[in-house]
Amino acid sequence: MRVLLVEDDAALVAAMSKGLRDAGFAVDCSRSAEDALDRLALNPYDVMILDIGLPGADGITLLSLLRDRQLTLPVLVLTARGAIGDRVTGLDAGADDYMPKPFAFPELLARLRALLRRGTQVASSVLKVADLEIDPARHHAQRGDRPLRLTTKEFAILEYLMRHAGTLVTRTMLLEGCWDESYDGLSNMVDVHVSRVRRKLDVPGARPLLHTIRGAGFLLGERES
Repeated sequence: MRVLLVEDDAALVAAMSKGLRDAGFAVDCSRSAEDALDRLALNPYDVMILDIGLPGADGITLLSLLRDRQLTLPVLVLTARGAIGDRVTGLDAGADDYMPKPFAFPELLARLRALLRRGTQVASSVLKVADLEIDPARHHAQRGDRPLRLTTKEFAILEYLMRHAGTLVTRTMLLEGCWDESYDGLSNMVDVHVSRVRRKLDVPGARPLLHTIRGAGFLLGERES
């Protein structure tokens, strides 16, 4: 899942970016509302984390602009302005959630997962396809009774595929959903990582679940032989 972090505190940006990436998110960062708007025009994001106290246009102005333009991107406001009046203003401006600083990072991750579930209309925190299941909250994956040992990036790819199970996922979709702006778009990293995920899913005696659609992309799900 890809996050746009809009925050002007450099130390906080560094700490949050590392924590989010360690949790499997692809993260792009903006230090101002103007830069955030530029990135939103170029890239698709699954969720935004937004500070209110930004240089230039503040977070409320940015949030209002997004909603005026009918952008439905889920937005979690993360700010030192935690008074009731500030929360009401943020939520009325279009925030989907509001979290005051200082904050506990596990709670931030839980709130992000909740926003992502709303966006994909998934009620349960555990994703299941046939005998494959993953729990993003525990960063746990298994096929049948066998746990799968996945790297952070492999887990992110599998989660993305499971959230789009039964539909074609192109290489561009995976790049945009699982990598940030620092990726090398000319490399074959998508195919390499997907191949590694496939090898780990192909347990003895089980039907293949991850399929390559030649010239198009990938599909996760059971197919008729």
